[in-house]
Amino acid sequence: MVKTLRKKLLVDERGKKYLLKKDVERFGNDLGVVDLKGIKEGSVLKSHKGHTFYLLEPTIYDVVKKMKRRVTTLLPKDIGIILTYCGIADGETVVEAGTGSGALTIYLANAVGKRGKVITYEKRPEFAKVARENLASVGLVRRGQRIIGLDEDDILDKEREENEDGLYNVVQKIGDVTQGIEERDIDVVVLDLPDPWNVVEHAKKALNKAKGRIAIYVPYIEQAKKSVEALKKHGFMEIRTVECLVRDIEISEKGARPSPRMIGHTGYIVVARVKPENDDRE
Repeated sequence: MVKTLRKKLLVDERGKKYLLKKDVERFGNDLGVVDLKGIKEGSVLKSHKGHTFYLLEPTIYDVVKKMKRRVTTLLPKDIGIILTYCGIADGETVVEAGTGSGALTIYLANAVGKRGKVITYEKRPEFAKVARENLASVGLVRRGQRIIGLDEDDILDKEREENEDGLYNVVQKIGDVTQGIEERDIDVVVLDLPDPWNVVEHAKKALNKAKGRIAIYVPYIEQAKKSVEALKKHGFMEIRTVECLVRDIEISEKGARPSPRMIGHTGYIVVARVKPENDDRE
Protein backbone atom coordinates (compact mmCIF):
# COMPACT_ATOMS: atom_id res chain seq x y z
CA MET A 1 0.00 0.00 0.00
CA VAL A 2 1.17 3.52 -0.81
CA LYS A 3 2.78 5.15 2.21
CA THR A 4 1.90 8.85 2.35
CA LEU A 5 4.81 9.51 4.73
CA ARG A 6 5.47 13.06 3.54
CA LYS A 7 1.96 14.33 4.23
CA LYS A 8 -0.42 14.66 7.15
CA LEU A 9 -4.09 15.61 7.10
CA LEU A 10 -5.64 18.25 9.34
CA VAL A 11 -9.44 18.51 9.49
CA ASP A 12 -11.19 21.36 11.28
CA GLU A 13 -14.52 21.08 13.11
CA ARG A 14 -16.37 22.20 9.97
CA GLY A 15 -14.95 19.28 8.01
CA LYS A 16 -12.58 21.39 5.94
CA LYS A 17 -9.40 19.48 5.06
CA TYR A 18 -5.80 20.68 4.89
CA LEU A 19 -3.09 18.42 3.42
CA LEU A 20 0.17 19.47 5.06
CA LYS A 21 3.80 18.53 4.68
CA LYS A 22 5.03 16.18 7.38
CA ASP A 23 7.40 18.76 8.88
CA VAL A 24 4.78 21.51 9.37
CA GLU A 25 4.75 22.38 13.09
CA ARG A 26 2.08 25.10 13.23
CA PHE A 27 -1.09 25.74 11.29
CA GLY A 28 -3.58 28.57 11.42
CA ASN A 29 -6.86 29.61 9.82
CA ASP A 30 -9.90 31.66 10.85
CA LEU A 31 -10.59 29.13 13.65
CA GLY A 32 -7.23 29.79 15.26
CA VAL A 33 -3.70 28.40 15.43
CA VAL A 34 -2.81 24.83 16.40
CA ASP A 35 0.58 23.49 17.45
CA LEU A 36 1.46 20.32 15.51
CA LYS A 37 5.01 19.79 16.79
CA GLY A 38 5.41 16.28 18.17
CA ILE A 39 1.69 15.48 17.72
CA LYS A 40 0.88 12.05 16.30
CA GLU A 41 -1.80 11.34 13.73
CA GLY A 42 -5.05 10.29 15.38
CA SER A 43 -5.03 13.20 17.83
CA VAL A 44 -7.61 15.85 18.70
CA LEU A 45 -6.27 19.39 19.00
CA LYS A 46 -7.63 22.71 20.24
CA SER A 47 -6.71 26.00 18.61
CA HIS A 48 -5.86 29.10 20.62
CA LYS A 49 -9.49 30.18 19.98
CA GLY A 50 -10.84 26.95 21.42
CA HIS A 51 -11.92 25.33 18.16
CA THR A 52 -11.39 21.62 17.46
CA PHE A 53 -9.04 20.12 14.86
CA TYR A 54 -8.29 16.49 14.04
CA LEU A 55 -4.86 15.28 12.89
CA LEU A 56 -5.10 12.19 10.67
CA GLU A 57 -3.11 10.07 8.26
CA PRO A 58 -4.20 10.93 4.71
CA THR A 59 -5.53 8.28 2.35
CA ILE A 60 -4.73 8.07 -1.37
CA TYR A 61 -8.09 9.71 -1.99
CA ASP A 62 -7.12 12.68 0.20
CA VAL A 63 -3.81 13.12 -1.59
CA VAL A 64 -5.26 12.88 -5.10
CA LYS A 65 -7.99 15.40 -4.27
CA LYS A 66 -5.40 17.96 -3.17
CA MET A 67 -2.51 17.26 -5.53
CA LYS A 68 -1.20 19.57 -8.23
CA ARG A 69 -2.68 18.95 -11.68
CA ARG A 70 -2.28 20.23 -15.23
CA VAL A 71 -5.24 18.34 -16.70
CA THR A 72 -8.58 16.97 -15.52
CA THR A 73 -8.02 13.66 -13.75
CA LEU A 74 -10.16 10.54 -13.77
CA LEU A 75 -12.66 10.47 -10.93
CA PRO A 76 -12.66 7.68 -8.31
CA LYS A 77 -15.86 6.20 -9.77
CA ASP A 78 -14.13 5.59 -13.11
CA ILE A 79 -10.84 4.50 -11.57
CA GLY A 80 -12.72 1.96 -9.45
CA ILE A 81 -14.35 0.46 -12.54
CA ILE A 82 -10.97 0.10 -14.26
CA LEU A 83 -9.33 -1.55 -11.25
CA THR A 84 -12.27 -3.88 -10.64
CA TYR A 85 -13.23 -4.93 -14.16
CA CYS A 86 -9.58 -5.52 -15.11
CA GLY A 87 -8.96 -7.33 -11.83
CA ILE A 88 -5.63 -5.57 -11.37
CA ALA A 89 -3.78 -7.44 -8.64
CA ASP A 90 -0.66 -7.48 -6.51
CA GLY A 91 2.52 -8.30 -8.44
CA GLU A 92 1.20 -7.45 -11.90
CA THR A 93 2.78 -5.14 -14.47
CA VAL A 94 0.68 -2.36 -15.98
CA VAL A 95 1.41 -0.04 -18.89
CA GLU A 96 -0.48 3.25 -18.71
CA ALA A 97 -0.80 6.11 -21.22
CA GLY A 98 -0.99 9.01 -20.71
CA THR A 99 0.21 9.90 -17.27
CA GLY A 100 -1.46 13.30 -17.00
CA SER A 101 -1.12 14.48 -13.41
CA GLY A 102 -0.63 10.93 -12.12
CA ALA A 103 -3.95 10.35 -10.33
CA LEU A 104 -4.76 7.06 -12.06
CA THR A 105 -1.08 6.08 -11.82
CA ILE A 106 -1.26 6.35 -8.03
CA TYR A 107 -4.22 3.98 -7.79
CA LEU A 108 -2.70 1.52 -10.29
CA ALA A 109 0.60 1.46 -8.39
CA ASN A 110 -1.17 0.86 -5.10
CA ALA A 111 -3.09 -2.05 -6.67
CA VAL A 112 0.01 -3.84 -8.02
CA GLY A 113 2.00 -3.31 -4.81
CA LYS A 114 5.71 -3.52 -4.19
CA ARG A 115 6.10 -6.69 -6.26
CA GLY A 116 4.37 -5.08 -9.24
CA LYS A 117 5.22 -2.26 -11.59
CA VAL A 118 3.51 0.56 -13.47
CA ILE A 119 5.18 1.90 -16.62
CA THR A 120 3.48 5.16 -17.51
CA TYR A 121 3.90 6.97 -20.84
CA GLU A 122 3.34 10.70 -21.36
CA LYS A 123 4.02 12.72 -24.51
CA ARG A 124 4.27 16.10 -22.80
CA PRO A 125 7.41 16.62 -20.68
CA GLU A 126 5.84 19.44 -18.66
CA PHE A 127 3.00 17.11 -17.59
CA ALA A 128 5.42 14.31 -16.76
CA LYS A 129 7.36 16.60 -14.43
CA VAL A 130 4.22 17.62 -12.54
CA ALA A 131 3.23 13.96 -12.28
CA ARG A 132 6.69 13.13 -10.87
CA GLU A 133 6.10 15.60 -8.01
CA ASN A 134 2.75 14.01 -7.24
CA LEU A 135 4.10 10.45 -7.45
CA ALA A 136 7.08 11.33 -5.25
CA SER A 137 4.75 12.78 -2.61
CA VAL A 138 3.32 9.30 -1.99
CA GLY A 139 6.52 7.28 -2.38
CA LEU A 140 5.93 5.86 -5.87
CA VAL A 141 9.03 7.45 -7.41
CA ARG A 142 12.07 8.91 -5.70
CA ARG A 143 12.79 12.61 -5.59
CA GLY A 144 14.60 13.54 -8.80
CA GLN A 145 14.00 10.12 -10.37
CA ARG A 146 14.79 10.33 -14.05
CA ILE A 147 12.00 10.22 -16.60
CA ILE A 148 13.08 7.96 -19.45
CA GLY A 149 13.35 9.89 -22.68
CA LEU A 150 13.67 13.27 -20.96
CA ASP A 151 17.07 14.99 -20.94
CA GLU A 152 17.51 16.44 -17.44
CA ASP A 153 20.29 17.42 -15.10
CA ASP A 154 18.39 16.29 -11.98
CA ILE A 155 20.45 14.20 -9.56
CA LEU A 156 18.86 11.52 -7.46
CA ASP A 157 18.93 12.39 -3.75
CA LYS A 158 20.76 9.35 -2.30
CA GLU A 159 19.92 10.21 1.30
CA ARG A 160 16.20 10.23 0.53
CA GLU A 161 16.55 7.03 -1.47
CA GLU A 162 17.96 5.21 1.53
CA ASN A 163 15.73 6.66 4.24
CA GLU A 164 12.27 7.00 2.71
CA ASP A 165 9.82 4.13 2.76
CA GLY A 166 7.55 3.62 -0.22
CA LEU A 167 6.58 1.34 -3.06
CA TYR A 168 8.84 3.00 -5.68
CA ASN A 169 7.19 0.87 -8.36
CA VAL A 170 6.50 3.45 -11.08
CA VAL A 171 8.64 4.05 -14.17
CA GLN A 172 7.92 7.24 -16.12
CA LYS A 173 8.61 7.49 -19.84
CA ILE A 174 8.25 10.16 -22.49
CA GLY A 175 6.70 8.53 -25.52
CA ASP A 176 3.80 8.20 -27.91
CA VAL A 177 2.19 4.77 -27.58
CA THR A 178 0.37 5.21 -30.89
CA GLN A 179 3.84 4.57 -32.34
CA GLY A 180 4.35 1.42 -30.29
CA ILE A 181 4.76 -0.02 -26.79
CA GLU A 182 8.29 -1.15 -25.95
CA GLU A 183 7.37 -3.56 -23.14
CA ARG A 184 6.30 -7.18 -23.60
CA ASP A 185 4.45 -9.73 -21.47
CA ILE A 186 2.42 -6.99 -19.77
CA ASP A 187 -0.61 -7.95 -17.68
CA VAL A 188 -2.74 -4.84 -18.27
CA VAL A 189 -2.72 -1.84 -20.62
CA VAL A 190 -4.71 1.23 -19.53
CA LEU A 191 -5.30 4.03 -22.03
CA ASP A 192 -6.55 7.55 -21.34
CA LEU A 193 -5.93 9.06 -24.76
CA PRO A 194 -7.89 10.90 -27.48
CA ASP A 195 -7.28 8.11 -30.04
CA PRO A 196 -6.84 4.81 -28.17
CA TRP A 197 -7.92 2.76 -31.20
CA ASN A 198 -4.51 3.57 -32.70
CA VAL A 199 -2.85 1.77 -29.78
CA VAL A 200 -4.92 -1.44 -29.73
CA GLU A 201 -2.65 -3.32 -32.15
CA HIS A 202 0.45 -2.34 -30.16
CA ALA A 203 -1.29 -3.30 -26.92
CA LYS A 204 -2.04 -6.77 -28.27
CA LYS A 205 1.67 -7.32 -28.98
CA ALA A 206 2.64 -6.09 -25.53
CA LEU A 207 0.08 -8.07 -23.50
CA ASN A 208 0.55 -11.42 -21.83
CA LYS A 209 -1.33 -13.91 -24.02
CA ALA A 210 -2.57 -15.90 -21.02
CA LYS A 211 -4.23 -13.12 -19.05
CA GLY A 212 -3.66 -9.81 -20.82
CA ARG A 213 -6.37 -7.18 -20.31
CA ILE A 214 -6.99 -3.69 -21.61
CA ALA A 215 -8.99 -0.72 -20.33
CA ILE A 216 -9.81 2.38 -22.36
CA TYR A 217 -11.24 5.64 -21.01
CA VAL A 218 -12.80 8.16 -23.42
CA PRO A 219 -15.27 11.04 -22.94
CA TYR A 220 -17.24 10.61 -26.19
CA ILE A 221 -19.32 7.67 -27.39
CA GLU A 222 -17.84 7.97 -30.90
CA GLN A 223 -14.41 7.32 -29.38
CA ALA A 224 -15.75 4.32 -27.51
CA LYS A 225 -17.29 2.93 -30.70
CA LYS A 226 -14.03 3.24 -32.66
CA SER A 227 -12.17 1.61 -29.76
CA VAL A 228 -14.56 -1.35 -29.68
CA GLU A 229 -14.23 -1.77 -33.45
CA ALA A 230 -10.43 -1.84 -33.12
CA LEU A 231 -10.61 -4.38 -30.28
CA LYS A 232 -12.81 -6.66 -32.38
CA LYS A 233 -10.54 -6.28 -35.41
CA HIS A 234 -7.49 -7.32 -33.40
CA GLY A 235 -9.10 -10.34 -31.77
CA PHE A 236 -9.91 -9.22 -28.24
CA MET A 237 -12.71 -10.93 -26.34
CA GLU A 238 -15.10 -10.14 -23.47
CA ILE A 239 -15.42 -6.58 -24.74
CA ARG A 240 -17.59 -4.45 -22.49
CA THR A 241 -18.44 -0.74 -22.51
CA VAL A 242 -19.84 0.95 -19.40
CA GLU A 243 -20.65 4.35 -17.97
CA CYS A 244 -20.62 4.97 -14.23
CA LEU A 245 -22.89 7.56 -12.61
CA VAL A 246 -22.71 8.46 -8.92
CA ARG A 247 -25.48 10.16 -6.93
CA ASP A 248 -25.07 11.09 -3.27
CA ILE A 249 -27.93 10.56 -0.85
CA GLU A 250 -28.66 13.29 1.70
CA ILE A 251 -29.66 11.84 5.07
CA SER A 252 -30.95 14.06 7.87
CA GLU A 253 -33.43 13.97 10.74
CA LYS A 254 -36.19 14.98 8.32
CA GLY A 255 -35.53 12.03 6.02
CA ALA A 256 -33.40 10.85 3.12
CA ARG A 257 -33.43 11.94 -0.50
CA PRO A 258 -31.09 12.04 -3.52
CA SER A 259 -28.84 15.07 -3.64
CA PRO A 260 -30.00 17.66 -6.19
CA ARG A 261 -26.43 17.61 -7.51
CA MET A 262 -24.71 14.53 -8.86
CA ILE A 263 -21.62 13.48 -10.76
CA GLY A 264 -23.14 12.55 -14.08
CA HIS A 265 -21.31 11.64 -17.26
CA THR A 266 -17.54 11.88 -17.23
CA GLY A 267 -16.52 9.18 -19.69
CA TYR A 268 -17.01 5.73 -21.14
CA ILE A 269 -14.86 2.80 -20.09
CA VAL A 270 -14.15 -0.05 -22.49
CA VAL A 271 -12.54 -3.22 -21.12
CA ALA A 272 -11.50 -6.40 -22.89
CA ARG A 273 -9.06 -9.28 -22.70
CA VAL A 274 -6.71 -10.96 -25.14
CA LYS A 275 -8.15 -13.93 -27.02
CA PRO A 276 -5.77 -16.91 -27.20
CA GLU A 277 -4.60 -17.62 -30.75
CA ASN A 278 -2.61 -20.37 -32.34
CA ASP A 279 1.00 -19.54 -33.12
CA ASP A 280 1.44 -19.58 -36.91
CA ARG A 281 4.99 -20.82 -36.45
CA GLU A 282 3.80 -24.13 -35.05
